[in-house]
Amino acid sequence: MKMKIPSAKPFFKEEEMEGILGDVKSVLMSGRLILGPKAQEFEELFARYIGVRHAISVNSCTTALEITLKYLEVKGKEVIVPTNTFVATLNSVIYAGGHPVLADINPESLCIDPQDLLKRITKKTKGIIVVHIAGLVCPQIEELKEICKEYNLFLIEDAAHAHGATLDEKKAGSFGDFGCFSFYPTKIMTTTIGGMITTNDDKLPSVAKSMRHHGQGEDLNQIVRLGNDWVMSEINAVLGLYQLKNLDSNIRRRNEIAKRYREGLKEVDSIKPFPVPKNIRHGYYKYPVLLKGDIDRADLIRVLKERYDIEVGGVYYPPCHLQPVFKRLFGYKEEMFPVAEEVLSKHICLPIYSQMKDIEVDYVLRCLKEEVKS
Repeated sequence: MKMKIPSAKPFFKEEEMEGILGDVKSVLMSGRLILGPKAQEFEELFARYIGVRHAISVNSCTTALEITLKYLEVKGKEVIVPTNTFVATLNSVIYAGGHPVLADINPESLCIDPQDLLKRITKKTKGIIVVHIAGLVCPQIEELKEICKEYNLFLIEDAAHAHGATLDEKKAGSFGDFGCFSFYPTKIMTTTIGGMITTNDDKLPSVAKSMRHHGQGEDLNQIVRLGNDWVMSEINAVLGLYQLKNLDSNIRRRNEIAKRYREGLKEVDSIKPFPVPKNIRHGYYKYPVLLKGDIDRADLIRVLKERYDIEVGGVYYPPCHLQPVFKRLFGYKEEMFPVAEEVLSKHICLPIYSQMKDIEVDYVLRCLKEEVKS
C-alpha cells in the first residue's frame, strides 16, 4: 500500500488543542499581542530548560544571529562559519556588517572541522559560529571552545536544529557565549515562526530587547539605537510554551524512529547512517544517511517522491560556497572545500517527525531497499 510520507511535520497534541485555543483566545481578548506575559513566560522557561540565565525571544533564528553579531560589533571583522549550513547563517554575518569566512566540515558529524577552521583564523577574525547539524551537538565543541579561548574569539551556537540535544547531559545553546534557536515550522519545536537567543551574558538582554523593537529605550518615544520590528507575538509564545512542555517526549520518539532506521539499514550495504557518540543525545531534526557506491543522489530523491510519495531532504547540498550568490560575492569555487563537496553530494535525510508511525518508518525502509538494490 502506497503511503504519503512528508520529510517533516509539526506536531500539536490533539488533547491540548482546547487549551491552546483557549490561551490564544485569552491573548486576543487581552489586547496585548506583543511584549506580554506569554513571551516573558516562554523566555523564562526556555532559559531554565537550556540551563542559562537569559533567553530573549525574537521573530526568527536569523534575527537572533544578527542581533547577537551586532551586539558583538563584528562590523568590518571576520566570522568563521561552516560551509555546511543554511544561507541564513552567512546572511546574518553580512547583515551585521561582518565578513563570513567559510570552513570545511568533519565528514562524520557534518559539523565544522576545528583543524580546517584553524587555517582560517587571521588578525581580523572576531569569532566562530558552530552549527549543530541535523540535531547533533558538534562532538568537537570543547575543542572549539579551547580555540576560542586561545585566540580570544567569541563562540555562537547556531542551534536551529538542536532543541533539547545534549552532549554529556549539557544542552545545545549553553556551550558557547550565545545560542541561537529557530522555531520554523519544520523544526523539532515550532511557534509557526520565531527564534530565541540564549546566554549567560548579563548585558545582552537589554540590548537585544531594544533592538528587537525598533531600538527603543524606556519606550518607543526614546530611540537609543538602530533596531527593527523583530518581536515574537504573544500567540507564537503560546504555541512555544506547549511545544516546550512536550520537547523531551518529542525527542524520545525521534530517537526511537532513528533506532528503527538504524536497525533496518544494517541490511543495506550501500546506505550508511552517520555515527553518534555515546555521550550525545541526538535531537534528530533530520536523519542523514550516506549513499555509497554509484547511487545517484538526485535520481534517488526523485524516484522516492514520484514512485512512492516519500519526501527526503538534505543538510545541505549544495553547500554555501557553491550557492550562486556567495560565488558571486566572495569568489568561492568548486573544490575549495573538498570534504563538504564529497560528503554532502552523497547524502540524503530520511523523513522523521515525532508522530511518524512504525509502519511508516518500515515503508520508507522497504521502498529504499527496493530502489538501492534494483
